[in-house]
Amino acid sequence: LKEKNIFKLNTNITSFIRNKLRSCPPEINTLQSTRILRQTLPHGIGFHHAGLLPILKDIVEELFSQGLIKVLYTTETFAVGINMPAKTVCFESLRKFDGFSFRILNSKEFFQIAGRAGRRGIDKEGFVYVMVNRRDLDYPKMKSITTEDREPIRSQFKLSVNTVLNLIQQHNEIEIDKILSMSFHSYQKYGPLYMKKKNVRSHNAFFKTKKKLEALGYVKNNTLTEKGIFSAKIYADEILLGEIFATDIYKKFNEYQILLLLGCICFEARERTTFSQRFRTTFLSDLKRAIRSDHYLNKEKRFEQLDNITALIHPCYHGSTIFDILKNTNLLEGDLIRIFRQILDRIGQIRNATTDERLSAMLHNSQTLIIDCLKDIDVL
Repeated sequence: LKEKNIFKLNTNITSFIRNKLRSCPPEINTLQSTRILRQTLPHGIGFHHAGLLPILKDIVEELFSQGLIKVLYTTETFAVGINMPAKTVCFESLRKFDGFSFRILNSKEFFQIAGRAGRRGIDKEGFVYVMVNRRDLDYPKMKSITTEDREPIRSQFKLSVNTVLNLIQQHNEIEIDKILSMSFHSYQKYGPLYMKKKNVRSHNAFFKTKKKLEALGYVKNNTLTEKGIFSAKIYADEILLGEIFATDIYKKFNEYQILLLLGCICFEARERTTFSQRFRTTFLSDLKRAIRSDHYLNKEKRFEQLDNITALIHPCYHGSTIFDILKNTNLLEGDLIRIFRQILDRIGQIRNATTDERLSAMLHNSQTLIIDCLKDIDVL
């Protein structure tokens, strides 16, 4: 490779990066990911993952699409939703961590990534290489994954609380029964006769969720209560958000406490995540006390992260920038942005669902605080 000078310095890439970052805040250049990319990209070597800032991902994607990146280290998400073909795709392993444990890729996952190999109109064929640890070598299994996409499409049927609430709100029992029989899961199970069969799985799921909603006061006599109408407009954590913002408990909280609650709901705790400074205030103590006294909220394990979440929310609430917050945690910049984006999304849903003008105004103020915190990195 050295003889062919494939990785010689490309000053055009250096200029491209400089121009892209010219209007960005100077703090971006102090990030480790930025420093490494500025060193490697001019040699045609890059990396791409969810933890990068949007502007850095944009730089990598543009250079790759122009054929200026010769080697790109990336996660499998790079192969989803964007047309980024390569001459060759290399797998470090056929094992992946799925959030719970390590497992072998299925054929669909393999071909999703391997399908990037071969640039249309440029290459006659693409190449795919897999590094296989001798300890994990199972040739028949490997062959079944890599030879053909054999994995059948299976229904991932799951009724959400939002779906159940909207079915009850918008349809009578006969219509609900018909709709539940029209799922792809029903078709896979019964074939052409799917409309004449009652899908036990979907019907049981519906009535189980409906019974729970009735017990919690979201449904009464086949009609949505005020809580039910609120949560019918929420698309994630419908009951949890309903128990906070469709009851009187939220009236005890200020904007800071609301942001702490939403931060806990959106934060995915990981063992290796660390925080340098936490902010234990009277507001935090009052919030914990309110949660402990609530029969539903005190069972939510995500609120056990309240102390940690102060490391992100307290600086944001007091006018710090995203770069200040990054100094207080080992979270990657892209992961931190994702948490704040999810909080903004929840705020938008709650504002759309509530009829309380005071709550809507508080949420607007909270929204403004986050937008101000993130404004320098152009993610909104």
